[in-house]
Amino acid sequence: MKKYFSFSSTISGKSFFLRSLFLIIMCIPLIIALFTKWTYYFIGLGDFDISNPSFENQAQIQKFGDELGMKIAENPEFYLNDFMSSFSVLWIIIFLACIIPVIWFGLVNYYKRISALFYKQRNNIFFAVVTFDLISDIIFLKYNTGSFILGTISTLIYVYLIVENSEIDSHNG
Repeated sequence: MKKYFSFSSTISGKSFFLRSLFLIIMCIPLIIALFTKWTYYFIGLGDFDISNPSFENQAQIQKFGDELGMKIAENPEFYLNDFMSSFSVLWIIIFLACIIPVIWFGLVNYYKRISALFYKQRNNIFFAVVTFDLISDIIFLKYNTGSFILGTISTLIYVYLIVENSEIDSHNG
């Protein structure tokens, strides 16, 4: 297990691709935690008994959902800010426990593949790729621009890392 999370050795393009797919699987606990928090938050806004399966209660829940949808459409910033302020220390720890292994595994994945292709310059190239990804994410999130160009460059880098043959015959990462 240690070899999958350590910044050492190299991997092939096929392993890089398969590990990238595994990152999606690793995100499942984060998605479950997010949906749980989201559901917990919205149920807390309602005044009904979720465990009561009666028709009247179901109608009340449906009415609440419809009214809440209209309220959110009218003032989405309020509900987003209220949702974000409802996070407790426990929820933050849960989200961090879910996301840190995913980020770490993804960084190790890139490092090992870059090490296979550019062994002598691996640290500089790894730093450049990670910096480019961070800057492109910040540009997109802050200015909502350049997504096509930056996304295309990121995709080309990813495809290059998959298809390029390395000089190493036997990968042990």
